[in-house]
Amino acid sequence: FTLVCGAGTAEVTLPVPGEHMVWNALAAAAASLQLGATPAVIAAALASVETSPHRMRVVDAPGGWRVVDDAYNASPQSMSAALKTLARLGRGRRTWAVLGPMAELGDLSAEEHDRAGRLAVRLGIARLVTVGREAQALHEAARLEGMNPDEAVLVDDAEAAAAHVRAEIEPGDVVLVKASRVAGLERVVDALTGGGAA
Repeated sequence: FTLVCGAGTAEVTLPVPGEHMVWNALAAAAASLQLGATPAVIAAALASVETSPHRMRVVDAPGGWRVVDDAYNASPQSMSAALKTLARLGRGRRTWAVLGPMAELGDLSAEEHDRAGRLAVRLGIARLVTVGREAQALHEAARLEGMNPDEAVLVDDAEAAAAHVRAEIEPGDVVLVKASRVAGLERVVDALTGGGAA
């Protein structure tokens, strides 16, 4: 994107996927400008950003597939942003969403999981693996929205999710792994990035 401010302009290339990350970059740029940084210095700093483990980190696995590791946390807003990012990154490739529950939503839990499941279908995500009964509404919504049983599966835990994906994944596929921390989906990421296809 192009950073435009009173001090000038600069082209910025973020090494982190997702349009939503531009807003974070703009907040950092605004603070930096207030502290006297130039647009060129800000652009260089943003280009060197590194993501933390399990926070929108893209990993090219030895098996030839790409994993978008966002397994650290999930809210309705971040789930929507991650699914949209998967759809963009996966253009022309088969996409997978391995999604667990979004915790601490209280009375909104069923509604928000339903919304995420429907969004996955509307974005054209090819395969959905829903992890845990707490996210069952997500699975059911995807099925109601038109995914058939070989496209959308509900599994009990991270190990079952990893086994399912590993049995069907192919080189070129793009896989998003996302849930609240309590789901432990970093185990899916480890299984998909630790070696070639089983």
